[in-house]
Amino acid sequence: MSELRNAGDPEDADCGRSDSSVGCGSRCEKNAPGGQAPTRYALRIDWSVRAQRTATDGECQVAEAKSSNEEQRFGAVRGTVEERGSEAALTELADYFRAESRYHEFFETRLMLCRQRAGLPLEAHFQIDAMDSPLRESLEQSYLDACRETGRLFLQAGKIREAWMYLRTVDDRAAMRGHLAVMEVDAQNVESLLEIAIYEGVDVVLGFGHLLKEMGTCNAITTYESVMPTHSLEDRRLVAGLLIDHLHHELVTNFSSALGGTATGGAEATDALGQLLQMCHDEFGEYTVHVDASHLSSVVRMAEIVESEDVLKRAVDLTIYGKRLHQNFHFPGPAPFEDPYESHRLLFSALLGTEVEEAVAYFRSKAEAIGEQQNPGPAEVYVSLLARLGRCDEALAARIELIGTQRSAESLAPSLLELAERSGEYDRLLRYLESEDDLLTYAAAVIQQRGADSRE
Repeated sequence: MSELRNAGDPEDADCGRSDSSVGCGSRCEKNAPGGQAPTRYALRIDWSVRAQRTATDGECQVAEAKSSNEEQRFGAVRGTVEERGSEAALTELADYFRAESRYHEFFETRLMLCRQRAGLPLEAHFQIDAMDSPLRESLEQSYLDACRETGRLFLQAGKIREAWMYLRTVDDRAAMRGHLAVMEVDAQNVESLLEIAIYEGVDVVLGFGHLLKEMGTCNAITTYESVMPTHSLEDRRLVAGLLIDHLHHELVTNFSSALGGTATGGAEATDALGQLLQMCHDEFGEYTVHVDASHLSSVVRMAEIVESEDVLKRAVDLTIYGKRLHQNFHFPGPAPFEDPYESHRLLFSALLGTEVEEAVAYFRSKAEAIGEQQNPGPAEVYVSLLARLGRCDEALAARIELIGTQRSAESLAPSLLELAERSGEYDRLLRYLESEDDLLTYAAAVIQQRGADSRE
């Protein structure tokens, strides 16, 4: 602790204060008890007391002014009710709450005004379902309008979590999406953004972009695996593409650095990784890896649903790199992806138009080998591949032979009805359904076929 200087130090010789309670005269030795000069500490105490008194006085004045304003405001409400009526009073009150940024109270006032206009009790202690249809619809629309207005007021104030409480009711995703796209993200609001963008599904691509930036690849992959299965296939494809691009760029950067170079071209350089692999002729060692191996394995699996040609090319890059890793880093997946990198390389290459027949033969053999174990997974991958290659007649035949009418919730393989519609092979499907005594699907197929014939 620093030593307190005496108030009689040279720099304090002329303080210039004229206040008698704290001026130079009160600090000199002859005025001090026992002839000893008071310390600077004592002077500070004196001034702090005065500051506290001033602050207290100021707070009291503010409190008194606030109290006076509140009294005037309450009186104004009463006066408006008596002079101009309840509707005018509630309208003015809503305007006041909006001006004061008290938006929750603004919302409640708007609802109260709707009830007043409808001749209903001001408190919401009634059953709206019991009302006549026109009145019920009017109240519901007023409620939705108030939600939209209140939500947008909160958006303008930058309070996105409060805003979404109201905008979610009217499903105004466009307003929220537009705000999220331009808002400045910081440590205070990033969690709210991620919650709304990802978990509420307002803009999953933007949300995962911020998640990667703020929390890294591991968090992004974990979130994808836990959250995205409930989202649409299109959203899953977009986010999978984002993660593939991110990991590809990370791998190129790290690999290039390990070879003593500098990565160029960013995530769009689809040939960069192949060039780096050509530069590295030696086999990778037991512990050689340039990105987390579990991240690589997870992202490669995500690419199974991808359709973008550019993203598929980067996915192929990742599988070629993965094949070079030591077997310790080859984590077998569920059938037919027991050999994770080679099987995925074949799949992605076929979807890009190369090694098509090799991939078809590979996945058919996997589907036939597993068929007796009642595991539809390999057969669904095979059927899906044929369908994505445009060979829907073969896909229908394979589905009838290997899967039948069963379908898992996670399956990406088209259904029998979808394949019949895309291939036009209704006769084959109808014969199969009749042999299986599946009257319901048979009826659906006949109706669907008739609709297709009428459109031709």
